[in-house]
Amino acid sequence: MPTLKQRKEEFVTGLHGGSIEEINLVSSVAIFAYICVKLLNQVSSTGHINPIIDFSLNWVCLLFATTLYSSEVGLLISLMTIPCLAIYIFGKTYFAVKTKGKKRTAEKPKSNEATFKLVKKPYITAYRSHMLILTCLCIIAVDFPIFPRRFAKVETWGTSLMDLGVGSFVFSNGLVSARSLLKSSKRVPFHKRVFSALRSCQTLLVLGLLRLYFVKNLEYQEHVTEYGVHWNFFVTLSLLPIVLVIVDPITDYIPRFVIALVISGVYEWFLVKDDVFLNYLILAPRNNIISANREGIASFIGYCAIFIWGQSTGYYLLGNIPTKNNLYKASITPLKTKNNTKACLWDRMTTVTPVKGLLVWFSITFVITKFILVVHPQDISRRFANLPYTFWIVTFNTGYLAVYSAVDKIFNSGNGEESTSSVCLEAMNTNGLVLFLLANVTTGLINMSVSTIDMPDTLAIATLLGYATFITLVSSLLYVNKIFIRL
Repeated sequence: MPTLKQRKEEFVTGLHGGSIEEINLVSSVAIFAYICVKLLNQVSSTGHINPIIDFSLNWVCLLFATTLYSSEVGLLISLMTIPCLAIYIFGKTYFAVKTKGKKRTAEKPKSNEATFKLVKKPYITAYRSHMLILTCLCIIAVDFPIFPRRFAKVETWGTSLMDLGVGSFVFSNGLVSARSLLKSSKRVPFHKRVFSALRSCQTLLVLGLLRLYFVKNLEYQEHVTEYGVHWNFFVTLSLLPIVLVIVDPITDYIPRFVIALVISGVYEWFLVKDDVFLNYLILAPRNNIISANREGIASFIGYCAIFIWGQSTGYYLLGNIPTKNNLYKASITPLKTKNNTKACLWDRMTTVTPVKGLLVWFSITFVITKFILVVHPQDISRRFANLPYTFWIVTFNTGYLAVYSAVDKIFNSGNGEESTSSVCLEAMNTNGLVLFLLANVTTGLINMSVSTIDMPDTLAIATLLGYATFITLVSSLLYVNKIFIRL
């Protein structure tokens, strides 16, 4: 008779995932939650929505989308948006009646800023926070039968919601890391960049080693083909800054997206053309440190490419104004010409606003992704982070960022440093990595305390709601008390 550990490992092994269309639909619940937040904020007198409603929209609805309503996501979206839309319409009508006949103070027009600066943008906060919330929910929900197996990580080939989450986490980290690339036009000496990278990676590496220790010594279930025997996601995250220090000098001459393409292309050539290499990745015995962790080592190449794509995206998202050639390179110089002459066509085409940049790259990567999926002999693989996987992640994230940005444009909050009007979202974004670590620790404690795979649906939902409430309370307390922890 198999042990509980063996049963839990079998529960997440040999899975084949689901369709990209369903993954997009489930993920869209986050966007509709953001729309609802914006609608309610329009009629709020405090500037923030009610905390219970905030939690319900940004945590409970995402939890239900991946559990109770996983097969009826359209119904869930209707149940979310219709009441919020009704409140918005009623609130606007009431507001119009109350202010009838009263003179409104004319707002001063915003001056056109000519100096580049990094600004906080609500839609980026919402995008990153929703990605973190979904990730935190999935890493615990996957251990319960109420979480559909098609959403869990696939064994080798295919797509799932959790496969999307891993890549999106790396892309998002790359996006925010572009801030340091744009902060100063001065080239930091190589040895200082190496020291900074080592300092930033040490905490994550320690966390990865601690996770390994507890998994091996507490009889915690492990899925070896996910990253390997000793490797885990924290190790991948910790090594990214070190490796990418080597890439930085090259970016003075070659755009980052080209470097990402070269990395993915060369790696993919070996995966497709060399059967020995692919057979080694799938079938080789784990008889040394390299073969034991071959999935983590091989997929790290793909995650490097995804991270670099995220950095390139940050070039045109993080600033307050479009800068010269920001579509493909780091730039803090506004598009200007001598004697006010018209800029050349190339400079005008590659100097973009956030929405335009996102739409351009989404269109390009969408077409390439469709082409790859048609002609490629292999499917998408999160296990190896192959070329189809990389392009799927980039296409999804640029597309969804474009929608988040459009929502802010509609509600006139896309260019300033406004809050998202949601404490839940602001709190998750400000201490994201710490909360992700807390979610992992809490997930481990729950798994060691109860038999999650034997839990009935009602009790499972109660447990998951308690878990979500705990993470929300901790994140909110940190945010309200202005405690920001950087790992």
